[in-house]
Amino acid sequence: MFFAKYHMRDLLDLLDRVALPLAEGVGLANRKPGEKFKNSVGDVVTFQGLEFYPESGRFATPEELKAGVDSVLATMQIDATQIHWVNTPNKSAGAFSLATFTGEDGTPYYLGRWSGANSPNRAENKFAHDDIPGGFKYQSGAGLKENTGYKPSEILTQFQDNTPDTILQQIIAKFGDGSDEAVAAQTFISSDIPCKIPKGNMNPDAFRDYFCEMLQPIALVMGKNVTGNAAEAADIFFGGGSYADCTISFNTNTIGGLYDSLLVNPNGRQIKLSSKGKNGASASVTNLLKSVEELANTPNGKQLLNKHQEVIEILNTINRDGHFGAPLALAVQYKIIDPKEAAQIPKLKGLGPKDTVVGAGILSPKLEKFYTNRKSKDPKRVIPLEHMTASIAYNVADHVNKNTNFGQAASEILNNAALVQVYTNTSVSADTITITKMDAVYPSKTVTGVYLDASKVYFSTGGKGNFTFTIMKNGATEKDVNPMDPVDEPVDNTAATTADLDAETNRPRLTGPGARAARSTAAPKMDVATTGRQRR
Repeated sequence: MFFAKYHMRDLLDLLDRVALPLAEGVGLANRKPGEKFKNSVGDVVTFQGLEFYPESGRFATPEELKAGVDSVLATMQIDATQIHWVNTPNKSAGAFSLATFTGEDGTPYYLGRWSGANSPNRAENKFAHDDIPGGFKYQSGAGLKENTGYKPSEILTQFQDNTPDTILQQIIAKFGDGSDEAVAAQTFISSDIPCKIPKGNMNPDAFRDYFCEMLQPIALVMGKNVTGNAAEAADIFFGGGSYADCTISFNTNTIGGLYDSLLVNPNGRQIKLSSKGKNGASASVTNLLKSVEELANTPNGKQLLNKHQEVIEILNTINRDGHFGAPLALAVQYKIIDPKEAAQIPKLKGLGPKDTVVGAGILSPKLEKFYTNRKSKDPKRVIPLEHMTASIAYNVADHVNKNTNFGQAASEILNNAALVQVYTNTSVSADTITITKMDAVYPSKTVTGVYLDASKVYFSTGGKGNFTFTIMKNGATEKDVNPMDPVDEPVDNTAATTADLDAETNRPRLTGPGARAARSTAAPKMDVATTGRQRR
């Protein structure tokens, strides 16, 4: 059975549950009957169609929604247990969709998805490819490569403290002893570069771009013939020595991050490795400040940090002032609002969705414009203080990204920190994949843009955490960034509470020519890490 069976409980009980919001995603509404999806073990299902119930709008009551499901089941002459529901309905559920697939033997399979309402425009009714269980991927050209399951996050079960042998054993456990992939790893470990590997049934592009992310750190640890200047990075950040006694850790995120693997020496010092994949990743302020800390311990790094004091100041402000304070402090710094207006915003504390904000004499005309220009998807749940803070945060991010050199400077900081870019060159014949070269580049050219981002933590209905950063790798653009990319955000020691906001507002502020220098002196030292954004 391709899709796990979901035994439908009483729908009315489901709707009464406390559930997460219904997830949205794009995909099946744009597929045509006959298009195929394949998983990593070779199973293929064929898309037959996607129907929406009702075709437009929503059922008026939960009882009508349940009756609608029952009617569809009766018309299709199928049992409720034959439908696998990809999400759980909450109280806002008022419509559903049903996708039909067939297996290679013609057996039909059904996927259902709950939604709040259906649009008469099919393309606006969303049913993501990723909603399909079983690891099935759409078989476009890119899909064939993606479906190999060659990413480290899809192979490994142990992501921390690996050795070449533990990586090899996990590859064998995943694909089987004697498999093409196991033979490839064994051949590489026992050879030097260049290395000829039996091709078998492996996808050469996926092998080079994904599988070799595991082989790159193995090559450095085993002292293989890696060209370039990885040794220079080891001299700088390991204080001499080599990679031979390092353990290997991997990024667990399938959609990528700033690094692909991490080499850690016995003293706990780290060097990140990144391949040439083009993507974007989200990161926290602590990630970027970690890179600042790495550079602060090297002579050239200190010069670079002195060159980019404004970036350091932005990072320290975000780290120090937290969820509420940082947007206000930066907005005052960049003259988006003035200090008096910053002091007005905490007065919204305690107000709810039904309270009047605009015209109540609480905010300046400029702040009222910011407040009304920001639109919320659910006005009935708006928290005025969060709504106003989010509006300021978005304006701050936009200003920093468009009117400062933050992106270029943050990129330079990241590339000169403990980050080595590794390129794998291969050639392919009928039965062989040859790794012709692995080349290490330091300073890295991995990071090609950094953007200050308010979208992951600032919402009109409530938020928590600091500004995040979107890091562009190897020429990526914003379309390469997964909008739901998780952020590695540690516990926020600048807790996002209104008490903190009161403290931030009441804190004396310097003005005049010496203000920036004083703020820089008072800022926390460079002892944590993250990322930022490039000028557009």
